[in-house]
Amino acid sequence: MRESRFLGSGALNLDLFYRVADLREIRFPGMDLRPGEERAGDRRTLLEFRDLLEARGEFLAVSGGGSAANTLWALARFGFPCAFAGAVGEDPEGEAVLSEMASAGVDLSRVRVKGSTGLALIVLDERKDRFILVSPGSCEEALADFRPRVFPEEWLHLSSLVSETGFSFHRHLVERAPGGVSLDPGEIYVARGPEALAPLLQRARYLFMTEREWQTLGLSRDFLRRGGKVLFLKRGARGARLVQPEETRDFPAESPSRVVDNTGAGDFFDAGVLAGLALGFPLEQCLRLGLKVAAASLSDYGRRGCPSREEFLEWIRELTPEEA
Repeated sequence: MRESRFLGSGALNLDLFYRVADLREIRFPGMDLRPGEERAGDRRTLLEFRDLLEARGEFLAVSGGGSAANTLWALARFGFPCAFAGAVGEDPEGEAVLSEMASAGVDLSRVRVKGSTGLALIVLDERKDRFILVSPGSCEEALADFRPRVFPEEWLHLSSLVSETGFSFHRHLVERAPGGVSLDPGEIYVARGPEALAPLLQRARYLFMTEREWQTLGLSRDFLRRGGKVLFLKRGARGARLVQPEETRDFPAESPSRVVDNTGAGDFFDAGVLAGLALGFPLEQCLRLGLKVAAASLSDYGRRGCPSREEFLEWIRELTPEEA
């Protein structure tokens, strides 16, 4: 396997999984639980919502989370050297998050530990729909004057941070990134709009988005053409679309062995694609590898469904030299 070092940055959350019968039947003041949606709220709102879920639902599992964190955790599990830049709380939740990242071999020397850890409530229902409420805690404030180095050999992969301080940290981070950059903005960054997001969008060579996120930003193929960019469009059960300046191709989803939870599937898709890119595979093979990793991740909650290094290497062996 080719040596390629990844640096990820985004939220380092602790995810709490709950199950309810039907998302549409849950009522919480000021919040509609729309399937597939991710919302941000303060800690008081999150704790009150958790109390409701304790009364109306069933607690399922706890896991480290955050989009880029999931992606880097998977890449490290597959055998790639990985590091992370960000912040986590100085609390038991933060200790759990860091312990899980370290167990996969992620270098955490560029993570600041201060304040409270971000929490995410992930609500699933019997239809396999899910809703996420994120509370960033106070740890992102530790990023205000933090300027970690990005080394020339590192590939920077970004996902969203909730606070203005976090977004400013990412703007400074991409300015100092001498190597490749990829971005999965998620709904939180997409909600900032294309103008605010421009410093990250312009710097990123590879973009990972859902159809709704791409449409919300209102970007065009001309945007990809001007920047020589590639878009990996995530389409859920319909697979994924490879969008290049001059060509668009659709790829069907891999059939999962079973579906328990789709939380994080998009992050693991990113991991598969990035692994393929690092190994020098053609874009089509990178996308197919992403779909394989995403399908496998559906078999359990959060990171529990991520395929092992052995499974990943078997998929790599299936890509013969003629194909790859």
